[in-house]
Amino acid sequence: MTVNPPTASLMLSEFVDLQPGEWVIQNAANSGVGAYLIQLAKVRRLKTVNVVRRESAIAGVQETGGDVVLVDGPGLAKRVSEATGGAKIRLGIDAVGGVSTEHLAMSLAEGGVLVNYGAMSGEPCQISPASFVFRDITLRGFWLSKWFTKATPAERMSVFGEVAQRIASGELKSRIHATYGLDQIKEAVGAAAAGERDGKILIVP
Repeated sequence: MTVNPPTASLMLSEFVDLQPGEWVIQNAANSGVGAYLIQLAKVRRLKTVNVVRRESAIAGVQETGGDVVLVDGPGLAKRVSEATGGAKIRLGIDAVGGVSTEHLAMSLAEGGVLVNYGAMSGEPCQISPASFVFRDITLRGFWLSKWFTKATPAERMSVFGEVAQRIASGELKSRIHATYGLDQIKEAVGAAAAGERDGKILIVP
């Protein structure tokens, strides 16, 4: 409740004043933040283009409510344009870094903002100077802890209050891959460390 949902919420609102009906594009769409971003976008009547790194992740993101789900790779911008009817996407959310950053940048409209909050690829963000020079793309960073130090008590209450209410009402949910008892802690840790999970690993006393 205190990390992934507010991160998703703030990235949707702090950088671009999106209006109902607009699109936002994100990668790592099958991550915890990605799933919450999809759900919060729907609450705000926004549409999402969701980029994943493997075909097997598509179904889970679609079940979460992603409007368009695509596998990252060359030609992403063209595929995004085809899937959205040429929509002008003003906000991109990047958790991967590396060449994936450029794939998102190329998918944005002129003057768009790309927000990076992670480097799942283990590589620095790669982005062509052409995106900055000719298309006026802006690359920003977001870290919830930094926002928290600058936010007023009222701003914190607003964000965390909304998140808590939506979780309590069932509007916000986290996908659960598997649950384990305390006597299965080794198996649980192994499952959490494994790749290609489709949700969280929970320990249930």
